[in-house]
Amino acid sequence: MRICIFGDAKSVHIQQLVPGLVAHGASVHVVTHKPADVLGATVERFCVPPPSLTNMRTWRSRQRAYLRSFLRRFDVVNIQFLADWGFGAESDAGVSPEELSRGCVVATAWGSDIVNPPGETPAPLDLVRTRVALLQGATAVTTCGTSFAHTVAEFADINFDAIEVVPFGVDLDLFRPNGGSADGAAPCNAGQRWVLPADAPVIGYFKGFREVYGPIHFIRAMPRVLEQFPEARFEMIGDGPCLADCQSLACELGVSASVSWLQRQRHGDLPRFLTHWTVSVIPSVHEAFGVAALESQACQVPVVASDVCGLRDTVSNQETGLLVPPCDSDALAAAVIALLHDANWCDRLGAEGRRLVEREFDWDDLHPRWIQTLQAARDRRCVMV
Repeated sequence: MRICIFGDAKSVHIQQLVPGLVAHGASVHVVTHKPADVLGATVERFCVPPPSLTNMRTWRSRQRAYLRSFLRRFDVVNIQFLADWGFGAESDAGVSPEELSRGCVVATAWGSDIVNPPGETPAPLDLVRTRVALLQGATAVTTCGTSFAHTVAEFADINFDAIEVVPFGVDLDLFRPNGGSADGAAPCNAGQRWVLPADAPVIGYFKGFREVYGPIHFIRAMPRVLEQFPEARFEMIGDGPCLADCQSLACELGVSASVSWLQRQRHGDLPRFLTHWTVSVIPSVHEAFGVAALESQACQVPVVASDVCGLRDTVSNQETGLLVPPCDSDALAAAVIALLHDANWCDRLGAEGRRLVEREFDWDDLHPRWIQTLQAARDRRCVMV
């Protein structure tokens, strides 16, 4: 099966999905605005061909022909992240909804495709219309979680039952208990860290500093946690436009001495931090899925997360972690404190979190499901023709 994926080649999800598709016999070509090596695939920068002596058409006509060529050349075109590629566009610069039927298009919706994240610029109305047309005209639509599938169905006015739920997964060989290093030693090469007593709790965050991920609510929760556990320390990993505000608030609240601000880490280095955390906090205002929660649980770290959309699909409340109302720093602090007061409960939640990920979100099991979903779309398209 020849698969073309439109998406961000640097995305960890693409980097993990594609090699699995290739390992199961697919030929994969990635079209992207951000070229990067993807194991087993060929990669092409999205670029409308320039005019030439043999192609003097307008830019709009050339873009349309460029997009059509992928529908002809590949058995399946999987659009990961519904950016303004031009599929579903009403203008003559793209592929119209009617023309989508000439190929097999599988649209995989991501969170920011559908929901305007707080703090981000809303999508223009014409782009929203294009995304709706793409979802309505695609051979198949997939999402990573059931909760978000309901959101997509409402957004595009399509049948919920027609949406295929095929999750992204976790590399369980990489994200595992004590997976940080061969001797289990804590990482020490990325910014301010401490030499801590063995029983000092570390509460971590690694979602990046954007309003949608809610880091400011975590900062506001810190004083209450420190009242109960003055020896506790917080590790904040990442960068983003809200970082400076979070650092300023930490100073204002008098908790800066207990916070380590760490630069954004390579995905493969994250387990070296996670495995030394007592609790992982994910205070997002919105999540379409919640891979960070899965990666934390795979390392047997209990999660305190917002009770929103995709996190309900990745955190089992009271079993692998605790779900709290979004934007509620008091509830967030109370959940963290409850876990820190009961080490045995933390251990039980962590162990069950690992079992959950092994059971439902192991990439080794999910790659065949992705292949089956794409093959089913291809076969459905062949029957229609």
